[in-house]
Amino acid sequence: GLGFLRRVREAVVSTQSTGDNITPIRSDRDALREIQQIIGAKSEAVKRHQLEILEREQASEQEEEQACYEQIRSNYKQWEQQNDSRINFISKTSDYETLQMAKQKQSALAEKSRREPPSSAGMVEHNTLLRMLTTTVHSGRHINIPLSETPPPPGRDITSPHKVLPAISPRASR
Repeated sequence: GLGFLRRVREAVVSTQSTGDNITPIRSDRDALREIQQIIGAKSEAVKRHQLEILEREQASEQEEEQACYEQIRSNYKQWEQQNDSRINFISKTSDYETLQMAKQKQSALAEKSRREPPSSAGMVEHNTLLRMLTTTVHSGRHINIPLSETPPPPGRDITSPHKVLPAISPRASR
């Protein structure tokens, strides 16, 4: 299609430029003008498409170059860290004072990372020894039965009027 149109146009142009005093008729001129417009439009479309392809290739190359640069930067940082670690190790093994400072620093970091025991701020301390404790109570259900329904007389200990009964087995209560 496109090659044929170019050959026709070249043939017409060459006949016009040879000076054979050939003038195309009106229908030929219209056809040639239309062919030139079609060829121009097709060539512009091809040009735009080629430019898009070139732009995509350049963008892809830039992305690859950026990824390569990031990889190089990462490798260099890793190399620097390994080199610093190697220098630190050599200085610790060759200088006693440096070794002692490193041990102190490591101990301080270990102490800092340990969990502190919960503070007793806001907690109420109570006595764990109970006066007049005479029985051992097993875990389970307990029933407290007051010995009298009248309040205790003034000055009498409040913990003594209750008798603690042993736990009731859940099987026996069913």
